[in-house]
Amino acid sequence: MHKNNISQDLIKIQNNATIPYDILIRFADEPSLLKAYIERYGIKFYQQCIFSLTHMSISDHLSKKMWNQIVNHRIELNTLLQRDVGLKVAAMDFLENFCEGLYNMTSFEVDKVDDIVDAAIIDKLTSLYVRRIFDVIYEKEFQLFLRNANSLSLMMIDIDDFKLFNDTYGHQEGDKALKIIGKVLLDSIRLYDTACRYGGEELIVIMPQTDLNTAVSTAKRICKKIASTDINGKNITVSIGVSEATKLLDYPVELLKRTDDALYEAKRKGKNQVVSI
Repeated sequence: MHKNNISQDLIKIQNNATIPYDILIRFADEPSLLKAYIERYGIKFYQQCIFSLTHMSISDHLSKKMWNQIVNHRIELNTLLQRDVGLKVAAMDFLENFCEGLYNMTSFEVDKVDDIVDAAIIDKLTSLYVRRIFDVIYEKEFQLFLRNANSLSLMMIDIDDFKLFNDTYGHQEGDKALKIIGKVLLDSIRLYDTACRYGGEELIVIMPQTDLNTAVSTAKRICKKIASTDINGKNITVSIGVSEATKLLDYPVELLKRTDDALYEAKRKGKNQVVSI
């Protein structure tokens, strides 16, 4: 890296400004470049990097430790998934899966912790994980399935006639329905299952170490519970597709498609039911 390029970048981020994401990527890919910044600004510069990436304010030394671990975690994810997951995804996955055991949470600013969880990991409306968290965790779980031959099932849920529900009762009632369905889902799955908001009214659950029969039984309980739940005097139903990974599937997208096909079949058969493939 030439000195003039370093100087141009220094102009962009002086005075404790938020560091642009493209420069954070360069820091992760080029440790010597980051070293030049540390030599100029001191160890406190790690704090600026972590704040720019996660919106967390923590001590200088913890920031250095977290930065190095996020960078290493990105390398591990890239190796596992055979693609670049990006620094942001690596940071979110690291914070969700490893941060709690490594850091004293009282060292974080509480409002910043809430911000990063709400904005980057959790869908505010349903309280489920966001789609990008699904993408990372699902691919990791599928790779573990291929490696260890453990069972793995997917459950895809779609709210029946949700557009009609919104048009009839209004979007505020639709939002309430999403919140209630999200809560039913979280109350119905195990701690090591992962529930995510996949799309507008589509939800998905990753169920590791779960065979098809167990996944279908869980899906039927969820389907029945939602149908019997009162939403301000209204009722709503869901259709659910379930599928289990097999040795015939080589890629995560194949299991995802099978689950989506099962969901489509549940819709075709009249909705408010579970179909497995």
